[in-house]
Parts: sequence; C-alpha cells; structure tokens
Amino acid sequence: MHLPSSLSSLSCLLLLLISTASAAIVRYDLDIGYIQNVNADGHFARRVIGVNGKWPPPKLIANYNDTLVINVRNSLDVPTALHSHGMFFNKTNYFDGAAGVTQCGIPPGSNFTYEIPLQQWGTYWYHAHVRGQYLDGFRGALIINPPPTAQLAKYDHEYTLILHDWYHDEYDTVMKDYGGIFNVRGVEPPPNSGIVHIMNGTDYVPKMTFIPNKTYRIRVINMAGFPMFTMGIGGHEMEVIEVDGVDTEPKTASNIEIGVAQRYSVLVKAKNATDMNYNVAIKMDDSMFALIPPTLNLNLTALIEYSPTAPTSDAPPPSTEVLDDLTIAPLVKEASVAPDVSHDLNVFLGVLDDGINHGQFNNNTYVAPLTPTMLSALTTGQDATNPAIYGKQTNAIVLEHNKMIQLVVNNDDGGSHPFHLHGHRFQIVYRSEQRYDPTQPIPDQPNPIRRDTVQIPAFGSAVIRFRSDNPGVWLFHCHIQWHMEVGLVATLIEAPLEMQKTITPPSYVGSQCAALGKPISGNAAGKQGLDLTGAPDGPHNLSGKFETKGIIALIGTIVSAVLGMSVVVWFAKE
Repeated sequence: MHLPSSLSSLSCLLLLLISTASAAIVRYDLDIGYIQNVNADGHFARRVIGVNGKWPPPKLIANYNDTLVINVRNSLDVPTALHSHGMFFNKTNYFDGAAGVTQCGIPPGSNFTYEIPLQQWGTYWYHAHVRGQYLDGFRGALIINPPPTAQLAKYDHEYTLILHDWYHDEYDTVMKDYGGIFNVRGVEPPPNSGIVHIMNGTDYVPKMTFIPNKTYRIRVINMAGFPMFTMGIGGHEMEVIEVDGVDTEPKTASNIEIGVAQRYSVLVKAKNATDMNYNVAIKMDDSMFALIPPTLNLNLTALIEYSPTAPTSDAPPPSTEVLDDLTIAPLVKEASVAPDVSHDLNVFLGVLDDGINHGQFNNNTYVAPLTPTMLSALTTGQDATNPAIYGKQTNAIVLEHNKMIQLVVNNDDGGSHPFHLHGHRFQIVYRSEQRYDPTQPIPDQPNPIRRDTVQIPAFGSAVIRFRSDNPGVWLFHCHIQWHMEVGLVATLIEAPLEMQKTITPPSYVGSQCAALGKPISGNAAGKQGLDLTGAPDGPHNLSGKFETKGIIALIGTIVSAVLGMSVVVWFAKE
C-alpha cells in the first residue's frame, strides 16, 4: 500500500496502528443460482444468474485492512468461479477466481471460500470468471473504504452507478452464433438494452436525491460485457477523484468515458436551488457496434432529484469535451521507470483453421490448459521458468521477480479494446491511434496515470508498465466478454520460483479439480517436463489451402455479406 508523500513518519505510524486496531473479518455468503422470469430491462423476461435468490446481486462493502471472506455456494448446474476485479491477491493467487488459471471452477453443489486480506481501497466489482456467466447476471459492486486517517477528498454522501448491457438470450445461446462458422467476420452481438442501476448504500434505488450545496461522490462502474459508455451530468461539472481504485488529484470533467471493467469516482457539487431536477446522461458507444438494432436505445439516464415536484431540466453537460484519462494524475506520485524487459503483444481477430473467428495475441489464440496454470507453476520445480510447459495455447510469458515490465500492445483490429491485468495496477506511459513506433523513445513522466484496465483505440496502441512484485499467475485479457471467450488472452507467470516458496493453496482447490476430472500438478497436460500430449493444440492460422471448414467459412462470408446488404437496404427504406 502506498501512502501520500505528505504524511510524516508519525502519521504513517498512526495510520498503521489505527487500521490494525480496526481490522475485522467481513463475511458474505453468496449462493449463486438461477432465477426465473426476471424482466431486467422492462422488455423481456428471462432466466438470470442471481445471488441468494435475488437479482441484481448485492453490493459487498468492507474496510481497508479487513479480511474479506466470500463463501460461494454453486447452485448452478455448471461450474462457476468468482473474481474480485482489481484486487491484488498478494500471496493468495488461488483466490483470484480465474477458472482454468488459478482454480478449476466450483463444481455444482460445492462451496469455495475466498479470503482476501484488504491492503487497498477504492471502487471495485466482482463477477463470474467462467465463460459469460456475468453477462447472465452474476456481477456486483465491491467497495473498500479507506482508513479514517487517509487524507482524501471530502464529501457528504455517496451513490454507486452500475452501467451494463443486457441480452434477452442467455450467453450460451448468443455465443453459439457469435462463435459459429457463419460469423467469420466476427461481428459481435449488440445487446438488446443498456441498464443503469443506482445504489444508495446497499439498496437499489430509482434516483439520486441531492440536497442543495452538499457534495456527492458518485462511484461509476462499467459492468458490461461489450460497450463503453460516455457519461456527463446535465448542468453540473464533475471532479474525478478516483480511477480503478487509485485516488487521483481532482480533475474537472464535463464527460468521462468508461470502458468495460473500468471505474471512476466523481464529486458533484449540488446546486443551491431546488426548482429543477437533472439527468445523468449516459450513452453507449455505438462505434463498437457493427449493426445497431432499431430497438436498441443508446441513450440512458439516471435522475438527480432536488425536489419531487420539480420538473426535469433538459440541460446538457457543461460542454461536449470528453476527459482524456491520461491527463489524470494519481494522488500518490510514482514516476515512470525505464523497463528492465519489454514484451510485444499484437492483437488480431480473424478466422483460423477451424473456420471460426478467434482473438489472438502474436498469432496465437488462448485455450485453457488441462492443468490450471497456477498449479503448473507450483508443481514443476525449475521447469516452471520455461514458458513451454504451460502449453502452446496459453500465450504464456514468464516474468522474473521484481523487474520493471513493459507491455507494448498493438491493436491491429478495427475495434477498440479494454485490456485488463489481474493482480496489478499499471502505468499507462503511452497511447496512440497508431501502432507504436519502437524507434521513438517514450519520455520520462513524473506521475503517469495508474489503473488496471486500459482502453486501446482501433488500430492504435498502448504501452503499460508495472513492477513484477506480486508472484502469481495473472491473466492479461480483453474484457469484452465475446473476445475473451474466443481467445484474446495472455498469461503472465510472475516469478514462478518465488511462487513455490510463498503460495500454498487450500486443499479444496485440488479436491475441486479432482471432482471435475482435472489434473492438479504437472504441465498443461498434467504430465512432466515437455510431454504435452493431450494438451490443447490449436486452432491455428490458416495454411492457405481450402479445407472443408474453410469452404464453409467462405460460404458463410458470402451469406453474411448478402444479409448485411439486405439489412442496409431495408433500413434505408424505413
């Protein structure tokens, strides 16, 4: 945990003593199960994945230095897992919740207890990390309060705004079409609706009530599976004070962009009159959609009410300017440091030899190994430093301990992507709408933005840096769920020999793998050394010759083109 540089040694000691004295064990029991006939958007009732028989799921709240204990009961008919997004999991990599990576998944009818010592604070969220279960409803807010002595922005009250997309069909149904051989262009399915939830404490409420001249903190979380949102408040400026759990110097903004999985906290000063109510204006980024259904409402609102009898103003935000997050400065200053090692990750989505559109890093698509990668790192001795043992399809990068790591991400795709790194926050030292040019040095920066999810523009690039001081296996992936599902994932194996000294999973990690028929030791295939017989191998890039699936894919392309033109013509006539 980093403390503000202005704190004296005495203040640091006081903070430590107070936070230690106030530490508590905060327990939540979450029973994950199906709920029938939920009409989430007011247009269509469907089965959802809820928590404790309710949907939407509860907000989890704890304090800095507490231990957050989440006991998950899987009442689904398929495995599940819970990821607390943005948590570091120092020495507890096995509680990261990434199925196939740090655990096998919780079998139906079983429990898994996640114990998270909280050495950070801010705005986070939790969600399923098995296939697209969070798109079916398994997602909620997670708020960690700072210690009372932390020198942070003051406010009178807070609300939480949860933004997400919504599909009328369940994830598996939609995925069959998106991941099928007739969608060779990889057109992502647009949602049927966008939804805004307002939370006051732990309660879902229909509006935010403002009292004149009070200051309000609004925590904003994008829990969508696909779109980015832009948000502004009619007639009010915002002041950004937090990004992805990082406290920031106050930064005035009329509008902010929130990519999938990103979070912001903004302060809003209430007006001194009650004669008007105002809308928070929230717009889904339609540039991400190849096709916009005529029934999809891109513009959403959340009401700020000064008086129940007042009319609602149609005033827009103070300006149309959208804040560039690279101009935000963290409150705790950290200068950029030249990297010890740099890795290039080139992003591409295209058809492979199975006739299906896949996401790729460096011409390789991710497929989960038989043995969870963390267990491979813990059980293969010195071989754990060899990326080959983790399997061809894991996009494994082995990192030495305590080095400054640089990732250069070139997005060679026509859509923007939100990339998330588990187990870390990173500095964004460069971002562009063009490919990164390695011949142009990146200048030293006194205090670049730090966050855990970066939005990279279409055909653009970003360079991020972090220190490999958290031994574990951490995913780096696109947080658009459709892209993650088709393989836009890399695996960072951080200091595997240190992992073997410091990480001891609880016994139920192994027993649940056994219950699911998964190996708990050895390489990606559950074998020793480089014998990877049985581990995933492919799909691969097309060889250039047409085989059966390739011919089907070509036909699919032609059919898709004809249907696409038909839709365009149909819309033009309307």
